[in-house]
Amino acid sequence: MAPHATQNCMTILRCGSCTTLHAPETACCSSCGGANLESARCSGTGSIVSWKVVEPLDDGAQDDSAVTLAIVELDDGPWLYSKIEGSFPDCPEARVRVAFRSTAGDDGFPVFGICAA
Repeated sequence: MAPHATQNCMTILRCGSCTTLHAPETACCSSCGGANLESARCSGTGSIVSWKVVEPLDDGAQDDSAVTLAIVELDDGPWLYSKIEGSFPDCPEARVRVAFRSTAGDDGFPVFGICAA
């Protein structure tokens, strides 16, 4: 299940039994083991935990720009995999906010942009 956003609102999962919040890829609650997970709105903001710049393969593809993949800790608690849009900040603990865009070849990663200082 990919993270998704509708009407400029990002959603994650909440356990219907114990209310623990989870990343969208979660299959069951890590706190109580329950499988009753429901969609819940989240702030869409967080901090970068880890990142890696992935260079394109030299296979003649049209999109030959590097992509920054990251793990973002949402202010709501869960961590999730994402793409970081724009230039990467000097401070690795930079604040990020989800950016709502539809992109060709969507791979399921939410796109986050660096928040202004």
